[in-house]
Amino acid sequence: MLTFGLKSPNNDAHFEEWSLPLREAGYSWMEIRAPETPDPGWEEQLRVWRKRDGWSYSVHAQFFGINLSSPNPRVRRAAVEVALEDLAFAKRIGARRLTLHAGDVNWYDVPPIGHPAHARMIQELNRLREKHLAAAANSITEIAQVAHSQGIEVTVENLYKPWDLLLSPEEVANFLDRLGGSVSFTLDTGHARVAGWPPVSFLHLLNGRVQVLHLHWNDGAFDTHDFPDLTIPDVAEVLRTANQRCPQATFLIEIAPSSEEEFERFRSWPAQVRELLKAKF
Repeated sequence: MLTFGLKSPNNDAHFEEWSLPLREAGYSWMEIRAPETPDPGWEEQLRVWRKRDGWSYSVHAQFFGINLSSPNPRVRRAAVEVALEDLAFAKRIGARRLTLHAGDVNWYDVPPIGHPAHARMIQELNRLREKHLAAAANSITEIAQVAHSQGIEVTVENLYKPWDLLLSPEEVANFLDRLGGSVSFTLDTGHARVAGWPPVSFLHLLNGRVQVLHLHWNDGAFDTHDFPDLTIPDVAEVLRTANQRCPQATFLIEIAPSSEEEFERFRSWPAQVRELLKAKF
């Protein structure tokens, strides 16, 4: 059964009007960005929408300046504590999922292909990457254990810069194996494109381990979060492949509507996806 989601809008007043029409259009999941500081009013509004309109929530944990992969024990401990605070927020609003970024190696001086030092510095970057992957695995395992005890699923998503972790399908698969099945995967289609990987390559390798698709598009150079318009052939291919390889996955547009025009575009999208997936090719 197809399930659809979207990012929480910033304009709360509009969303009060849009909540029920979007649910009627087929959306059932909403992704909420974890706040830096608690906001009881916002939390209460989220609980109202969940109870009144039947939304399921996922929470995207904080990641700006937060590095779950730091090999420094004190820094890593602080990052885990922030993620656990985000988990507590998820629990308070009744969320069912928490999405994490694994982190990065904090070394951004990566020369391009063709530079005389490229091979040597990429080798050093990969050595650092392995240390950070091990630290990230420890962090995410700890967070997942606490989350599971509270009935909350944890997913980790792919990133896109050379110094980020979880760039390629193989790196993601190996990382999930390291976690022993305790964490599922969120495929971010825009991140995959900037990293240089067709999003379908993740779907083919990971199959049922993809639990969520963060759907947005870009030109392959910048993570601009463009709408995943079905007239784009590669977007249609991603959705068809996902429906075949991981039919349980939530199709979540990682963009929030912010105008009446955008709202209408969002409202028509689930029906368009259903028609696309019914068509014979």
